[in-house]
Amino acid sequence: MPELSETPFRVYRDKEVEPNGVCAIECAVATDDLSLGDALLDMRKKGIPVAGIMYRPVDGEPGEWLVNPWAKGA
Repeated sequence: MPELSETPFRVYRDKEVEPNGVCAIECAVATDDLSLGDALLDMRKKGIPVAGIMYRPVDGEPGEWLVNPWAKGA
């Protein structure tokens, strides 16, 4: 598996942490858009729900949520 710093796409799923709260935990990483698709298809086959997808550039720039689990209306 590549180093985390080399995996710009990060996939998160919901994990209940308390009766009224939910947090997202990282469950997959991908180095490019093709492996991101493979990761999402694999998670679907395994029944793992996706809560969010973050694109985090490898050169230290801030990340950007492509699918944001905390966005209003999500």
